[in-house]
Amino acid sequence: MVASLRTMDLSGVLRRIALLVGVQALALVVVGVVYAVVSATGSPENLLAAELAAALAVAAGVLMAVMARAVDRGLGWPRSPLVVLNVLALPVGLSLVQSKVYAAGLPVLLLAGAVLYLLATPDARQALRRPE
Repeated sequence: MVASLRTMDLSGVLRRIALLVGVQALALVVVGVVYAVVSATGSPENLLAAELAAALAVAAGVLMAVMARAVDRGLGWPRSPLVVLNVLALPVGLSLVQSKVYAAGLPVLLLAGAVLYLLATPDARQALRRPE
């Protein structure tokens, strides 16, 4: 009974991490698509660079979705990339908040902070350390 409760706790923390990473993935895909549409319908200085940036945002969102699915399945490999990506998101969110773009900066900061916190919990470390 105790072992099954412990397994449920581990799957719960992994489910929360996967959910937050999934939200980040969805946000990246939406930002990439919107940026592509705005670039295509507007007149950017460099259309190729704008479309490439949009494609990279969509690709990063898809990669984040794959990592969210892997975490949900209890695989350990996405832990390090998620830590790196979310540590990199902190200065981005901070600069957005300092620029008074609170609608974008606060969600970036809160999501990155929450994912980093959850990845650092003992339950998550134990669950993601299991052999794959």
